[in-house]
Amino acid sequence: MAKQRQKSRRIALFVEGDTERGDARQKTLPQFFHHWLDPQLPEQSRVGIQAVKFQGVSNYLVDLPKKVEFHLTEGLANFVVGLVDLYGLPPGRFDFSNCAKVQDKVITARKAMKALVAPKFAHLFHQHVAVHEVEAWLLAYPERFPANVRPQITKRRPEVVNFKEPPAKFLKRLMGGAYKKTVYAKNFFPSVDPQIAIDQCPFLRLLADDLLEIAKRLQ
Repeated sequence: MAKQRQKSRRIALFVEGDTERGDARQKTLPQFFHHWLDPQLPEQSRVGIQAVKFQGVSNYLVDLPKKVEFHLTEGLANFVVGLVDLYGLPPGRFDFSNCAKVQDKVITARKAMKALVAPKFAHLFHQHVAVHEVEAWLLAYPERFPANVRPQITKRRPEVVNFKEPPAKFLKRLMGGAYKKTVYAKNFFPSVDPQIAIDQCPFLRLLADDLLEIAKRLQ
């Protein structure tokens, strides 16, 4: 039986690293999602979102089953949501040979990672994929970048990207050493309007809508 340790309803957000999690002072993605979720929920029914960092996608795939079990059985979370970048998924672990579209790859990856979780916990775990990286969401805010690179950023839809140059590499090419993705993520995500990125990023919308649905179920 799960221990009832949590004092409130809580979602554990499993992420690949510091770009998504941030530090203790700047909870990067949790703040981003709270800015969108909280106004849509009664104050007394809001949920907490806590990012749990893995050491990259390889570590994520190995440790996912035991960490899902640990967080749920130890009462650290009522629900677990996973988020990994589509770009960088090891091809040896996923068969994308029959995937004609990005959506097909997302479905295949989500299904494969869901299957790693023990069946008795599967109903309390949802997997999502950032297309092609979480950094794509930054591209929805061109006004936050230096004026000289904004025209190139506005030419690209955030989630439509060449696999040879995913968002982080694209921004690095534009800005050189001025772009440090962990720093930009920590500064951007807690302070921007999430709806702007959600409106431009269909796969981000899937994640946001899912978090809202989970939060409502936990009331």
